[in-house]
Amino acid sequence: MNILSPTYEIWNQEAGLDGLYKQIERCGRVCYKSEGNRTESSAKPFVERMIKSDHTAMLEHGTVYMTMNSKQAEKYILNKFSKCVCENKQAFVTTNLRVLAENKWMDDLTYMTEPSAKHEKRVTVHFTTQISITREFNRHRANSMAEQSTRYCNYTKDKFGREITVNTPHWIGQLLPDNTDTVVETTDFKQLCSQIASGEASEKWTLLDNWLFANLACEFAYMNLIRLGCKPQDARAILPLDTNTELIHTAFVSDWKHFFNLRAIGTTGVPHPDAQKLAKPLYEEFTKLGLI
Repeated sequence: MNILSPTYEIWNQEAGLDGLYKQIERCGRVCYKSEGNRTESSAKPFVERMIKSDHTAMLEHGTVYMTMNSKQAEKYILNKFSKCVCENKQAFVTTNLRVLAENKWMDDLTYMTEPSAKHEKRVTVHFTTQISITREFNRHRANSMAEQSTRYCNYTKDKFGREITVNTPHWIGQLLPDNTDTVVETTDFKQLCSQIASGEASEKWTLLDNWLFANLACEFAYMNLIRLGCKPQDARAILPLDTNTELIHTAFVSDWKHFFNLRAIGTTGVPHPDAQKLAKPLYEEFTKLGLI
């Protein structure tokens, strides 16, 4: 079993149409952990397959900034997934590729520009955390989301190290070395099991011992279920809430402000400590970058 600490990273979209396609592919491949299939020329075909198959959710992670006249922008002004700033008969439109693809407005890509001071920015953030925390983050339904899929990811495969990976909650993280990735061996699980059999566990186990055993037991059962013929979508039922997951959120800066109000600042109540552990430094980075 592998143990990771929670992290976040802002994923900036590269310039131009190529940058748009690359951003969508980068985000979309997180779901099935197929990043190894990315090449210099794979992004455009990846996006085209999604459009052709009507699998357009991942297109939301491709931000489109356009500058056009106010008349041309009327349809975006009425579109709830777009933001428009109109000034002197000119419109500064921020939207995403899904809006263009589903409304058959792809020709409008000719108006695509680099973001100016008048465009409302969209920002993509990659989180690595526990499934329990992504459940909280995914309540921000105005945001575009992509998450590693326990339905399709088979943790018995080599690309996952033939083990599950868990992410440390705050109360466990402080018991482990700072910023250290840890691998727990199978022998540790056997030792913990023997302590249960001998009756030592109830008297001697620490918080860390109890947490390790619970997660190791889930890993042991998951691996056995797959070996016995269960599909990952069925075996995932026993994965712990601390299972490590990757989550992508793309949102307008105004939506990120709402996210920070709830998850970093706590304007409506005390944030969960593990949510705040990511949201607070991210809020500080947004502030430092001048995004908010």
